[in-house]
Amino acid sequence: MPIEAISWGMVDATIPIREFTAEGAPSGAVATRLGPHGMELACDQVPPGRYAWLGFDLPSGDSIKTLAEIVGVVGDAGRSRVLVRFKHLFPRDRVAMEGFLNARAAA
Repeated sequence: MPIEAISWGMVDATIPIREFTAEGAPSGAVATRLGPHGMELACDQVPPGRYAWLGFDLPSGDSIKTLAEIVGVVGDAGRSRVLVRFKHLFPRDRVAMEGFLNARAAA
């Protein structure tokens, strides 16, 4: 999947990442955009690895856990924008996320 395709269908959101499991993971991260194939994060530092388990709660109350691949990083003045692609998303989580994205698109 080309990197540009990860951004297709993304919606603006402010979703705190409650779990960022990776070696040297940032201490704080917030999803600023979310889509069916990945998300864009704002982090306090650049994650050093290629993969990370991310856990977050959708505004609908559903908890999501995904294995994410870090595919792009743009750093600036103490904050980094990180683009991640979902490598694994549990089926229950995919259904919850698609429901959230469809509701946001319809609004």
